[in-house]
Amino acid sequence: MITSAKSAASPRTWALWSFGLPGVLAILAIDVAGAAATVAGLLFSPGPSRRDWALFALFTGCALVHVALTRLAEERRRGRRLQRGAVEFVDQSSIWFCGAALVLPVTLVVPLVVVVRAVRYRIARRPPALWIASSATVLLSVHGVGLVRHLFGVDDATGIRTALVLVLAIAVYFMAQAVPIAVYRGVRFRDWRLVTLLGTPGDNWLIVHTLLLAAAAAVIAVVAPACLVGVLAVAVRETLNVGKIAALEAEREQLTVDALTDSLTTLPNRRGFELVAGTALEVDRSGGHPTSVLMLDIDHFKDWNTRLGHFGGDQVLRAVAERLRACVRRGDIVSRWGGEELAVVLPGTTAREAVDIAERIRVAVRELDTEISTPAGGRSVRLGRGGLPPCTISIGVAVAPDHGVTLADLQDVADQALRAAKWAGRDRVELAGRPRLPTQNRLARTEPA
Repeated sequence: MITSAKSAASPRTWALWSFGLPGVLAILAIDVAGAAATVAGLLFSPGPSRRDWALFALFTGCALVHVALTRLAEERRRGRRLQRGAVEFVDQSSIWFCGAALVLPVTLVVPLVVVVRAVRYRIARRPPALWIASSATVLLSVHGVGLVRHLFGVDDATGIRTALVLVLAIAVYFMAQAVPIAVYRGVRFRDWRLVTLLGTPGDNWLIVHTLLLAAAAAVIAVVAPACLVGVLAVAVRETLNVGKIAALEAEREQLTVDALTDSLTTLPNRRGFELVAGTALEVDRSGGHPTSVLMLDIDHFKDWNTRLGHFGGDQVLRAVAERLRACVRRGDIVSRWGGEELAVVLPGTTAREAVDIAERIRVAVRELDTEISTPAGGRSVRLGRGGLPPCTISIGVAVAPDHGVTLADLQDVADQALRAAKWAGRDRVELAGRPRLPTQNRLARTEPA
């Protein structure tokens, strides 16, 4: 029912040792616990009756049809969860696992789980070690429900007691999976936050909804077994609806990303940059820390477009953006401000440190030897080689609070320093406060490209 999406998606990282020693030990402990519970259940569970076999066939048939009819929707939902790095995936096959565990002996529930999980694995997109471990937690859950039945006699219970036993069984089913998986996540990722261990409120509400359907399936199996087909119809509809909701959420998130991200460089655009940069500036101001702002402009960018075409110019811009990402520190905020101009906010950074970072960026850009492919079958060229000049960048630096306290003021001052760098010969870093351009040049905003 509950599976972790924080696993590697590439088969090359699916080997057991790729999970690290703590992760391997946690996985093996879950496997051993599931195997031990299964052996104990098979040894001490009563033998199935004819009626039990009939219900087993009915539950298995419904589960397999459910899997088949929802395969594409579930595969897409799993893919989206992995792309988002989501913590949980709620597998609604638990409708049949938990429901069967409430009315059937463990000797029949175990093969039901094994068969359905084996079929579901084809769309799992998960390392075998994690899939086996999560299957072991399902076995722990169904054995937990069987133990509740044995202790409280749910088969003979009526009225309020039946409801209480059902609630207890559902809680045991959930905890028997949630606790081992939470321990695995905490041990492997060293993140013991509750939302990481147990998932989001939305995920947990879906789990509760799934287990309530399982309880309904168990009651219907006792009262009118043929009506399980109706539960199947509801389960299929619910799973498809969950898939549609997941698709809409993914589309909404993508639209949000697109609205705040430059599609060419994948850097934040002006809107996305201002949202984050303004907050960082305010945090530094409140703590009495300096904040540095860089305004950067690729030199002679119009010449690049003329020489390589706009297709080649776009590749130059992407290469500079990638180099910029590599040069800044974690926590620094980078954006494409517009055209060939870029902007960077360096939280908690002094003027000297900012100039050093800017100089590192300048040198790294000049050393670019990116291969640029030209359209229409033209030959590929490399920056700075074969007669092609190197790509260079000019950078202006401003620091708060010395040059301003708002993002707009700091960018304006840094932009003036950038134009000074342009007039001084380009391919250089200019700190605000040094000799500036003549006033008429600043007002006209005319500077070399």
